[in-house]
Amino acid sequence: MAMAAGMGNCVRSSPDDPNSVFAAPAMVWIGERFDIGVSGGLGSNSGRHMQAGAYDGQTSSLGLGVHWSMESSDVIPGNEELPGWRKKGETFDNHLQSTVLSASVGGGGVHHLFGAGVGLRYYTSTSTLEGAEQSFNIAPSIAGVVGKYWTLNLTIENPLPLGYSGAPLAVGTGARWQPSSRFAVAVDTLTDLGSMAGEVRFTPMVGTEIRIQDVVPVRLGWTQNGLTNQQFLSAGIGAANEVMEFAYGVQLDLWTDDELSHLHQFAVRISR
Repeated sequence: MAMAAGMGNCVRSSPDDPNSVFAAPAMVWIGERFDIGVSGGLGSNSGRHMQAGAYDGQTSSLGLGVHWSMESSDVIPGNEELPGWRKKGETFDNHLQSTVLSASVGGGGVHHLFGAGVGLRYYTSTSTLEGAEQSFNIAPSIAGVVGKYWTLNLTIENPLPLGYSGAPLAVGTGARWQPSSRFAVAVDTLTDLGSMAGEVRFTPMVGTEIRIQDVVPVRLGWTQNGLTNQQFLSAGIGAANEVMEFAYGVQLDLWTDDELSHLHQFAVRISR
C-alpha cells in the first residue's frame, strides 16, 4: 500500500500495515491490533494497482487476516515475444493482469512478542499473449520483537513446487528498528530462488519514517529489483492519528533508459 511504497516497499516487519497479511503472515499476531486499509495507484504502461486488506490480532487467541491485490498494465512486447503469425515490427498492447487473494492465521506467545503464522495464497493471471493461469501456494512465517525496539520477520514464499511462474520460491526477511513513535528504519530482503533456473536473485529494500508532531509521517526509501536490476527511489507523506491515516507514496526509476518508470499510490487505513 502507499505507506510501504513510500518506504521502498518495506512491509515485512511493519506491525501496522495490512500488506503484512500477504508479505509476512506472522505479523498478524505481533501487531496486537486491528487494521483495515485500501490503496489504489497508477503507474507506467497504464499500470493500475489496487489493494485491500484487514487483520485482527487482539480479540482472540489467534490473529486472522485477509488481503486482496490486483495489478494490470499494457505493455508493447518485443519482437521475440510475438506469436509466429504476427509480423515482426507490428506493435500491439499486451494486456497483463494479475490478482492475488490471501488469508493468514497466526498465534504465539504472551504479550505478542513472538508469533508464527501461515498464509494461504490464490493466484490468477491473464495475458493477451499467454492466456490465463491460476495456482495456489502457502507462506509459513515467524516474527518477533527483540530488545524492545526491534521487530524481525522471516517468511518462506511459495514452497510448494506447483510451477506457477508468477509465484516463485523465495525467502523474505524484514527488520524494523523503532526507538520511538516518531522514527523508524526498516530493511527488507527478498531472495528469489525460483524465477530463473539455477540462479538466485536478491532484492534489497531500505526505508525510513519520520513523524512530525506524531501526525505527519514522512517516508523515504530505496529498492533494487533483483530480476530487472532497476533501482527505485521512493517517498511518501501522510496525515495520521491513533485511528486513521491517509497516505501518498511514489516510486520512481531514475536510471532507466526508457520512459521514466513511476508508480503513484494513495491509501487510507483505519486502526483500533
